[in-house]
Amino acid sequence: MIIDRIEPLALRIPAPRRPAGVPSPLAPGDLCLTLCRVTTRSGVEGYGECLSLRPPMQQALFATIRDAIAPHYLGKSIDQREALNLAVRKRFASFGRAGTVLNALAAVDIALWDIAGKQAGRSVSALLGGARRTRVPVMASLDKYDHAGRARQRVEQALASGVAAVKVHEASLEVIEEARRAIPATTPFVADCNNAHTLADLGRDGKRWADLDLLWLEDPIWPPEDLLDEPALPGIVVGMGADLGSAEQMALYAKASSIGVLQPDVCMLGGLSEASRALAVLARAGKIAAPHTPFVGPAALASLHMLAVNKEEGYFATIEAEDSMDPYGFGLTRWQASLDVPTASGLGFDPDPGFLRRYNLAGG
Repeated sequence: MIIDRIEPLALRIPAPRRPAGVPSPLAPGDLCLTLCRVTTRSGVEGYGECLSLRPPMQQALFATIRDAIAPHYLGKSIDQREALNLAVRKRFASFGRAGTVLNALAAVDIALWDIAGKQAGRSVSALLGGARRTRVPVMASLDKYDHAGRARQRVEQALASGVAAVKVHEASLEVIEEARRAIPATTPFVADCNNAHTLADLGRDGKRWADLDLLWLEDPIWPPEDLLDEPALPGIVVGMGADLGSAEQMALYAKASSIGVLQPDVCMLGGLSEASRALAVLARAGKIAAPHTPFVGPAALASLHMLAVNKEEGYFATIEAEDSMDPYGFGLTRWQASLDVPTASGLGFDPDPGFLRRYNLAGG
């Protein structure tokens, strides 16, 4: 099938008011989604997504898809998707091997895998080599609260929803320790520090970090390169890599004794073409792969397929979102025990057309 149209879609979903008793995060805001609809000459549509987070990033990604990425794909066959992905990576390498261009590339690449699955009558999991599991446990991924009491309260609410694991996004060790007190020892717990500390900080407070008994400590330090030559940190499993843009970069960090978990992100890697390579690299290196999943759209479905084919069972980290933010209507944005891996062809679902019309910044 030949690619006929590539349309970026900028969506803005207002954050609903939180009910009484539910704390507000440190920086509340609307949900920005940047999707991509690819249509073939025969009329088959596929959907992809890139990670937006904030309006300025959304504007840059929209323009990059439309003006930089799309011209390299129009008129080409979807069967060339992996070769095209590599060609675009090389073409724009001077702008960096991670970041905005590869994030935008992911939206097109994911859509092509969606179309390829629909054409073959197979799920993306099948195209990636076959699902090892049909359900994936859910990890509640909390917003940043920067307040011990509010973070603990939200952790308790997450646990009450029946999730299998909990992740907090906090820099303060004191806040993380308070959240830990609310979590049963048998419930996996991840703390994401968003690179707030240094290697010296970890060394100074090593016993306190180890006493948290974390499944992994995510993005603990800046610069992360300081971990490359470090031995394993006593009692601390470090997880990182969601910002890496290639399988080769994953392979480099996989050599580090101090890093126990690598987190391939389907958008930061530039799509499923490269994400599948990254999973294979990590499997060969004997490192645990924990796909990074801060999505609610097509990239969330792509991540579910990655988790389905991954060697180790992993968690789908569901961000703090409401049912009204679910483009599909099957509970993808809901904290719960587990999620079904889609089995229909392609990604398994298309976004609801009414949802796209309602939140499209272009008005249609």
